Amino acid sequence: MKQFVFMALTMFLGTAGSFVLSPVYGIAVYYTYAVLRPQAIWDWVEVFGLRMSEVNWSFPVAVVTLISTVAWRLQLWTPLAASRAPWYGNPGFTRSHYLFLVFTAWISLTYATAINPSVSWPYFIEYTKIFVMFVCATLVLRTIRDLWVVYYVMIGCALYIAYEVNFYYLTVGWLMLTTRGYGGLDNNGASLVFAMAVPLCFFAWEANQRWYRWGFLLVIPVLLHAVMLSFSRGAMLSLCVAAIPMFIRARNKRFVSAIYAVAIALVIILAGKQVQERFFSITNHGLDESANARKVTWEIAWRMANERPLFGMGIRNSNLFTLQYGADLEGRSIHSQYLQTAADSGWVALALYLGLLVSVFLGLWQTRRALRPFNDPDTLKVRSMAAGLECALILFCFGAIFLSLEHFEMPYIVILIAVQLHAITRVVKAKLNPTPSGLPAPALTLPYPYPTAQRAAAVSS
Repeated sequence: MKQFVFMALTMFLGTAGSFVLSPVYGIAVYYTYAVLRPQAIWDWVEVFGLRMSEVNWSFPVAVVTLISTVAWRLQLWTPLAASRAPWYGNPGFTRSHYLFLVFTAWISLTYATAINPSVSWPYFIEYTKIFVMFVCATLVLRTIRDLWVVYYVMIGCALYIAYEVNFYYLTVGWLMLTTRGYGGLDNNGASLVFAMAVPLCFFAWEANQRWYRWGFLLVIPVLLHAVMLSFSRGAMLSLCVAAIPMFIRARNKRFVSAIYAVAIALVIILAGKQVQERFFSITNHGLDESANARKVTWEIAWRMANERPLFGMGIRNSNLFTLQYGADLEGRSIHSQYLQTAADSGWVALALYLGLLVSVFLGLWQTRRALRPFNDPDTLKVRSMAAGLECALILFCFGAIFLSLEHFEMPYIVILIAVQLHAITRVVKAKLNPTPSGLPAPALTLPYPYPTAQRAAAVSS
């Protein structure tokens, strides 16, 4: 019953809140459902003869959010929280926005050119949901405060799923991810949810100064244990890779070194013999059947992409032919985000996808460079957000080498926050520069980045 109460309250917040307060609430609730996947984690819940899995919770929230956003942008209706727009107005579009739109158009085109469009259809629908809500969110998320809301949503949802995974294992010994996956994701995809949340939590701790900041550090062992319970070597190795940029971006490296020492000790203690054998089997990739199968499918994807370099086989159509090309199983996936994209949608789609990722990383670098002259607490908080997004995206990009995750929502949310952060910071920096000669550089106190007197004048105006 409590699950239905939670869903009813969040749906009310996402629908009514979008019109009365701000479409930001609709975006936050929609992404809550996208990461949490309540219809999957609570599929056993039934109230008044209605099962949780039988309700499409996100659809009404998405529709209402889209309508309220269009009405707001056309000035037909102004929600209360949006009635006083940030002083810098609409952040506008950046290079990454345009690359995302071109990538979206090309992926949509490869549905129309697919060998078997009926197979592509359900995957095309999932792409469409991601693309439409991404574009909507770029029109809605206009302040740093808005970005933090979505940032914390990702952490909260990942933590709850990790709690459920740990709870079932500790109480009944059930390895949920290895037996049924999670919400349409296999154990590898689900484990990346927990893995990506680790750098997000760490830099949320670094960003905050209040006592509750320590909660972000205390939940990291819960996330790490959930990753180990997934038996996903890709997620484990991705965490090891992401630990390097996390250390580089951290402000207090001595403290981080101590945290790493504690984390390594906890992993050694918590990881059982099976987990250790699973992880270190990476070194024996020549004898590992899973690794060998990946090598075969990667070669198949390369051949498919070369045969149809512009549009590929069609969205998820490559799986229909992998057996004919030499795979060991009918319907075998490519098991690489990049090569799956090339095989399904051509080298052009892969080039656009890689270009988007490079642009996002470049935008985060430009954000950090723009914030470098400012050392006030609010600016340091924004820099920590940029570091958390960067490390989470690095973790995903490395894990995606071994996994096909075209419809994995969490990296798209990270990309969304990153491109909006770059857009907002760019406009703020343009407003603040050049600084009048002889005056100290103003503190970048977002969302109103002026010194106190100027900020008060901006707010009053």
